[in-house]
Amino acid sequence: MVTVTVNTVQDEIAAVEISGHADYAEHGQDLVCAGVSSIGVGILNALEELAEGECSLQMDSGFISIHVLNRHNEMVQLILKVMLIQFQTMTETYKKYIQIQQMEVAS
Repeated sequence: MVTVTVNTVQDEIAAVEISGHADYAEHGQDLVCAGVSSIGVGILNALEELAEGECSLQMDSGFISIHVLNRHNEMVQLILKVMLIQFQTMTETYKKYIQIQQMEVAS
């Protein structure tokens, strides 16, 4: 299962971690994993292009980490909210393979 963990501080996204594998189908045939990867890599690219230096970004096999350095940056918040909506949309169809955990954390 893919787990998307979203940490917020006062309704602003502070960090996102995407981990795991969907196991929807065999490796190379897994549309859910491909969708998650596409969203994740697209968001990393958008953050690098449109909000350079505003986040700490990490990507490895089955893992993406985004730590927001400036939570008050409107572009960063917009990009991350779009990402969350995309994952919520995927979860509507593939809830057995993707879970979203949202947590309010202290600043």
